[in-house]
Amino acid sequence: MVVVYGKGKRKQPLQRLYDDLAHCETKMTEYETHLDIMGPGRNSYAKTDHDATFLHMKEDHMRNSQLKPGYNVQIGVNNEYIRFIEAYADRNDLNTFEPFLESYHEMHDDYPLYPVADAGYGRYDTYHYCLSKGMELYQKHNMWEKERSKAYQKNPFNRMNFEQDKNGNYICPKGRKLTYRYSTKNKYIRSPHEIKVYKSLTCKRCSLQSQCKKTKDEKIIHVNETWDTMKKTVRENLESPRGIDLRIQRSIQVEGAFGVIKEDMRFRRFSRTGFQGITNELNLIAIGYNLKKYHNKKHRMIQ
Repeated sequence: MVVVYGKGKRKQPLQRLYDDLAHCETKMTEYETHLDIMGPGRNSYAKTDHDATFLHMKEDHMRNSQLKPGYNVQIGVNNEYIRFIEAYADRNDLNTFEPFLESYHEMHDDYPLYPVADAGYGRYDTYHYCLSKGMELYQKHNMWEKERSKAYQKNPFNRMNFEQDKNGNYICPKGRKLTYRYSTKNKYIRSPHEIKVYKSLTCKRCSLQSQCKKTKDEKIIHVNETWDTMKKTVRENLESPRGIDLRIQRSIQVEGAFGVIKEDMRFRRFSRTGFQGITNELNLIAIGYNLKKYHNKKHRMIQ
């Protein structure tokens, strides 16, 4: 076979096939290189900083949801001082809770007793992790605000508002019984507990069909009793006097610390690249913040 390239040269079918395979090999090698740089859990990285991930920033001057390379910074505040600060390449706050507390434990050799957090951190895995480490549940789940509303609590079609008979079967607003059929597991959470499935096959021609969410002619509900117990504990903790005070302090101290760093100290962009570089920069910022806080408190006490 004669291999030819250039304008006016006609490739033989075998050469065209060889060139296609060579191109595929080059692209596969390129893809493998990108995947090795990103590592597990990421789907993007910046060419100028391989540790940075493209994120949707709050500052969007072009108003086109442009993604920019950045880091997910998490801080732990206690008595107005930053106890721990760390950055992650993960875009989801849910996935930073456990590694943050593990790094905190490695530095301070203990776990916080009341790790209060916003709704971006509350889920089954987080609660299970806190209980396994001896921490209380003070993290809002994503339905916490909605479940507190009067409309949700008075809605008779919510499964949480269904009555139960002595056998544990649920009774819908129409008075029809949903009986236990089988158990399953959720593959997306680390739950050793099974989810119970209840069904009612007598929903045909029901006068409440327009208000009740059902599948064809049957009503199906999924019940995770362990998850319900956890949410009840979270609700009781957050609505207690201690929980109310912790929620107020979280809003003031944590959000206030970010506000001071970004607005008063005018720190909005890293000057260094890589995890090691930005970690050093974050630690310097935290030290400066704590020294400023200590100086202001000491000055007020002297006056």
